[in-house]
Amino acid sequence: MTRRTSRTRRPSGLAPRACVVALLAVPAAGCTSGSAAVSSPTPTAYVVTGANVANPNADVAVVDLAAPRVQPSITVGTLPGAVTVTPDGKDALVAVKGEDQLVEIDVASGRIVGTVGVGLEPDAVAVTPDGSLALVANLDDGTVTPVALPSLRAGHPIPVGRQPAAVAVSPDGRQAVVANYGDGTITPIALPSLAPGPPIPAGQEPVAVYVSASGPSGGPTAFVADFETSSLTPILLATAAPGPSIPVAGNPTGIAAWPDSSTMMVSGGDSLTPVDATTGQVGPSIGMDTAAEALALADGGGSAWVCGGNGDLVRVDLSSRTVTGSVRVGGEPSAIAIADPGSARGPS
Repeated sequence: MTRRTSRTRRPSGLAPRACVVALLAVPAAGCTSGSAAVSSPTPTAYVVTGANVANPNADVAVVDLAAPRVQPSITVGTLPGAVTVTPDGKDALVAVKGEDQLVEIDVASGRIVGTVGVGLEPDAVAVTPDGSLALVANLDDGTVTPVALPSLRAGHPIPVGRQPAAVAVSPDGRQAVVANYGDGTITPIALPSLAPGPPIPAGQEPVAVYVSASGPSGGPTAFVADFETSSLTPILLATAAPGPSIPVAGNPTGIAAWPDSSTMMVSGGDSLTPVDATTGQVGPSIGMDTAAEALALADGGGSAWVCGGNGDLVRVDLSSRTVTGSVRVGGEPSAIAIADPGSARGPS
């Protein structure tokens, strides 16, 4: 989960940075500690909005994707920076930078059911495939905090690189990868031992990472989005060997793929770019009318919901390669996670 944009760079060593928070502008949404309107039967998106600390937001936008329509927002604390959903679809986890906390939201009720302290300015979060562990990347202290689920108990911080800005877990749950924006590396973390490996060079400004079960060289592969060079770097995790960089459209800000699919969608500039993880082949980009920030997939991988720089959450039909709708959430949407009861996966 990443929150950089093609219009705003993060100054090195400065946090919170410009594209983290703006005032949430959702007409008639209201600010509450929970949203009674939220329900689990339909796909629900949780959207972090904003990019301006002058208007410190404390809410996460909630969108019923079936309608689609905006629901009452959920107040989670100052400067929410990242969001993910547990594999069973029952909980959303929000990294709240201003509070140095991970906040748990019950999807069925839309209410906060737990909080736990993590490191300084948590800026990314991922959950293992079995739902037993959340990994929270802390931008300001160069660590990752492991949080046991469902107990929401924080473990000892794991040292990584400078300014960790994204984290992803391999499909087999045996390894996590952290993108360190501040020093141009990734840090692999063995699971479940939580032992960090040596840093691996990964471009100039790594801002997003996705781990595929197989890459161009075979075996689990981390694809690292480099904002500065508009490219992906594939890194075979077994050997820590980077492959040839893969050019993509615009300055990439996010990577998403449907489980068991080899096609990754990369947001950047004003478009989405499909990339085949097994071959590294890049397909034609899908143009949008706004900057494409973070994204998440829905409808069995048939659609993408994209955080637009104009304050909209935009739906892109990936089969027809067209924009088919949008929902106004306000601010500058910068992170999204979708709770979809039709595709939820419980512990294996």
